[in-house]
Amino acid sequence: MPVNAARPLDNFPLIRSRRVEELQEAFARVYAEPVVIPARNSESLSAIFNNCRLQRIELAYVAFDGPVALAFPGAAFFSLLLPVRGTGEIVSGKTRWTLGAGAGAMLSAGNDHHGNYRGAYENMVLRISARTLTEKLQAVTGATIGEPLRMRPQAPAREPATQMLRLYVPRLIATLSQSRPPYPQWWIEETEQLLMLLFLFGYQHNYSHLLESEIDAAQWQVRRAEEYIAANVDRAVTLEELAEVTGVSGLSLFRAFKQSRGYSPLEFVRRLRARQGCRP
Repeated sequence: MPVNAARPLDNFPLIRSRRVEELQEAFARVYAEPVVIPARNSESLSAIFNNCRLQRIELAYVAFDGPVALAFPGAAFFSLLLPVRGTGEIVSGKTRWTLGAGAGAMLSAGNDHHGNYRGAYENMVLRISARTLTEKLQAVTGATIGEPLRMRPQAPAREPATQMLRLYVPRLIATLSQSRPPYPQWWIEETEQLLMLLFLFGYQHNYSHLLESEIDAAQWQVRRAEEYIAANVDRAVTLEELAEVTGVSGLSLFRAFKQSRGYSPLEFVRRLRARQGCRP
C-alpha cells in the first residue's frame, strides 16, 4: 500500500503503536487480551488496529509491519478472518490452517488460538458475539438452543453464502471507510441481520441440520408478515419480530416468501419503500 494511502477503517482508529503493551491493551478493549511476541532480532513492532462497532457486530482492520506471534485466550466472539496482504498461520487446538489472500479462517467462540504472521501482514475481521449469533439462530429456526453454538473453522469455497460473505465484508468495510457515523438505524439493523444469516448459512456448525428443515409457513402467515412489514416500513423489521407475529420460524417464513412471492422478506421491504417513495 503506497505511503499516505488511506487504509480500511482509518476513520475508526484504535491504535497505531510500536509498543507491545499498547497493542495488547488495544486488543483487550474490544476482543481479548493476547500475548504478543515480536520476532527475534526485530528492533520494533509496528501495528495498526482500526475497529468499527455498529450495533451488535464489529468490523476491524489489523496490520503488522514485521513478523509477530499472538496467543489469544478464548473469547465470546465468532471471528471471520479475511487476509488482505501477507501470509500467516492460525492454530486452534488440533486445527491448523494457512492465512493468505483468498484463504481466510473462521474462529469459534470460546476457543484459544494463536497466530503467526510473517513479515508485512494485513487482515480484515468480522466479529459477532456468541450470544447475538445464538439469538439469531433461535429466531431463524424456532428451536431452543441448548448446547453452545460451535462452528467448523473452514467452509467450502463453493458454498453460495460463504462466497457472498467473503465478498460482502470487504465491500462493507470500504463503504464504512468512506463515511462517518451516525448511520441510519434501519440500515445498521438490516446490514447486521444479513451478515448473521450469511454467517449461519455459510459455515457448518452443530445446528446446521436445523437450517435444512423443509417445513414452510402457511399463506396466511406470509400475508400476516406482509401486513406487519407494511405497518413498519419506515424502520428495519427483524426476523425475531416476524417470527413472533406469525408464530413460525424465520427460516420457514423466508422459504414461504420465496416460494409464493418469488422474493425474500427483505426484498419485499425494498419494493414497498420504492413504491411509497421511502428511503432505500
